[in-house]
Amino acid sequence: MKLKHLFFLVLLTFSCNSPNSDLLKIDPRDWVENEITLSEIADDIIYIPLDNSIPIGRINSNYNPKFINNSMFLYENDIGILVFSRDGKILRKIGSIGRGPGEYIRGSCFTVDKKTETVYVCDRSNIIKVYSKTGDFLRSFSLQEYGGSVDVIELYNSKLFASYNLQYNDAKYEWIILDTLGNLIKKKERTIPIFRSNYLAGGGTYVFEQKLNYWNQFIDTVFSILPDLTCKATFIFSPGEYRLPKSYVGDPIKQLSQYMTIEQIFETSRFLTIRYSFYKEKNGFVLIDKKNRKSFLSYWESDYCGSIFNDLDGGTKFLPKSYLVENSREYLIELIDPYQQKTHVSSTEFKNSVPKYPEKKKELAKLADSLKETDNPILMMVKLKK
Repeated sequence: MKLKHLFFLVLLTFSCNSPNSDLLKIDPRDWVENEITLSEIADDIIYIPLDNSIPIGRINSNYNPKFINNSMFLYENDIGILVFSRDGKILRKIGSIGRGPGEYIRGSCFTVDKKTETVYVCDRSNIIKVYSKTGDFLRSFSLQEYGGSVDVIELYNSKLFASYNLQYNDAKYEWIILDTLGNLIKKKERTIPIFRSNYLAGGGTYVFEQKLNYWNQFIDTVFSILPDLTCKATFIFSPGEYRLPKSYVGDPIKQLSQYMTIEQIFETSRFLTIRYSFYKEKNGFVLIDKKNRKSFLSYWESDYCGSIFNDLDGGTKFLPKSYLVENSREYLIELIDPYQQKTHVSSTEFKNSVPKYPEKKKELAKLADSLKETDNPILMMVKLKK
């Protein structure tokens, strides 16, 4: 084990349980292209066109969508946070983008309380703005006294978790936990030395089996926070040259292609999923079977050009962006651009495809024919096998 890795693990003992040899160790240098089809992991597919009454333009796919109870929350860069019903109807808008009282300049970093559907937005300068279920502004509180730049927030058991960008030298903490009024409950001081970089690469969170999991580009270990707020290691990224450097790089656009930038991590009962960009000049999506640790790697070109071959109905390739459990069944979620869907359905590839469910292919063709290229995205829900 490298000395710097050993030092890192020792530091962890002060605030989190140390990793052990039984943990899953992830090393993308061992991954080889090994595609998997949708029919191998799923048994149904559902498309829900979103209401066009409010035109949706730019969407940050790393934050969308979020499912809370029977609603879907979506952040649109120019409009703000929108709430849709499960059948795709627009229900309401949460607050407004702007610089006035009760408005937010940046709303992509938001979270929702599952019990009350209260929405928390981390605006610029680490100001948390709170909105009611109906979208009315309630209050705000500042996290400025803790320094740093907040990267991600998440509501977990009605407590607010905030993690930090570690590449700025004013970041004193990896994360803090507060109550919903902004009172500090717990904090975790950073475990890696101060450094600065000239590119923005944050981390993320996901909730699975009553645990809040968090990761950061510059920390090798992914951790879980349990309901009692204790912390333990979940899995480890093996140290190596593929990890983002803790330093400036001369030309980020060219040089970052040799490193793996993690875009998203989440879990299902069977798989650990990782979506990344740039590594070896490719964007990848990997499914890792948690039982036998076999990996399935495929590549994607853009947010609208997926990676998993869709042999259920012959539709566009699938690039999961979200995870949902409903009525004891698991779903993977993506938002599909109508233009991409219509283009694909009119292609020779689709017309010659022989999917597992031919009737679904007919339904998809009918749906595509009913869409306009300028319509709002289509919610694609893939039901995983039990």
